[in-house]
Amino acid sequence: MDDLTDNDVRTILRDHRDGGVISRLYATGEITDDTIPALGVLSTELDERGEHETAERVADVISYADAAGERPPVRGWVTKT
Repeated sequence: MDDLTDNDVRTILRDHRDGGVISRLYATGEITDDTIPALGVLSTELDERGEHETAERVADVISYADAAGERPPVRGWVTKT
């Protein structure tokens, strides 16, 4: 796993916004106690559909979120690279 940037996280999650915690991470950088479980479900679903590389990238986002810890929305999130 490469160290992901905030922009990498947004790129990986762009097509997987769910209207919930994944969308909030995508849009604001917010990480709650529900974010990692939601990403885990997404990764599993992708893997079961045979989208193994995408599932691995989402797993990288899980590692990113775990390392970052719970946090409120990040100021300037969409402009960070």
